[in-house]
Amino acid sequence: MEREMKINIENPIYGSLTMPNEGGVYPAILIISGSGPLDRDGNVKKGKITTNLYKELAHFMTDLGFVTLRYDKRGTGKREGDWLAAGFSDLVEDAKKSIEFLQSHPNVDKEKIIVCGHSEGTIIATKLAESINLAGIMLLSGGVDNLIEAVEKQRQFSYKELFATPGIMGWLYRKLKVDVKGEKQVNSFMEKVMKSDKDVIKVQLFFKQPAKWYREHNSFNTREALKRVTCPVIAIQGDKDALVDNEVLKELPNLVQGKSEFHIIPNMEHGLRVQSEPKTVLKMRKFFKEILKRPLHEEGLMEISTWLVANYKNEESMNEEKAVL
Repeated sequence: MEREMKINIENPIYGSLTMPNEGGVYPAILIISGSGPLDRDGNVKKGKITTNLYKELAHFMTDLGFVTLRYDKRGTGKREGDWLAAGFSDLVEDAKKSIEFLQSHPNVDKEKIIVCGHSEGTIIATKLAESINLAGIMLLSGGVDNLIEAVEKQRQFSYKELFATPGIMGWLYRKLKVDVKGEKQVNSFMEKVMKSDKDVIKVQLFFKQPAKWYREHNSFNTREALKRVTCPVIAIQGDKDALVDNEVLKELPNLVQGKSEFHIIPNMEHGLRVQSEPKTVLKMRKFFKEILKRPLHEEGLMEISTWLVANYKNEESMNEEKAVL
């Protein structure tokens, strides 16, 4: 079953709640989306981008016996507001309100609420887990690095791709030192962001940028937050994901206090789908439409399923559900 929910009275949050068809009390999963103007399903309005990633994840998890909740970010879907003006703190606050909604729901086991963050959502999940008593967090296509660190590594990877371009173009990129010039531009932009007290600023006169979002992400130390996480943690990334650093997941067991595990899935990209093409930043758009036609990666889903069932669908909880029915 899937129903639309309205959470909060002021500045209401609209979302979709999925439940197993049977009645009863179930563990619940809050799905938190990645960066940009993505709605509850993982889509950008007017058909600009249609991934349905979070909708597919929600239905997969509900088939395993979990209640799921996914919601529209500010300024997306049915939600009012400006997504560019929303800071990291605003995104965390929306997630907290959504957790409170799940805690009050009669079909949710209040002791078994899990947060599943994708991309930027992994950072929000980390922030929540350091201060709220969650049953677990899932970090999909992200984790350990904060947003500023992750974006800096994306730039470095793109420079390497440019320098590896065959022939005269590769030579020209190296000769022009595009990495040095690119980093100067970024530093200039971040200096402007840090000096501003506005939610949104303009660069080059016309282009709006989420200044508050950058400032707040810049000040959040994910590693220090992870040291205060006591619930089970799983991190899953694809080896074809050019937007994350797989190596940092090795730090996870030494950061969190509770049990943790991580998995690097072969031939999986940032959106959790199969990618047979080379790992790339520069050609992501070229491959994007074709990749969206493919299913979510079976091995990635298997790791999600194994972890969820092992930790939250044990024999005792299954018997409790049967008793309620």
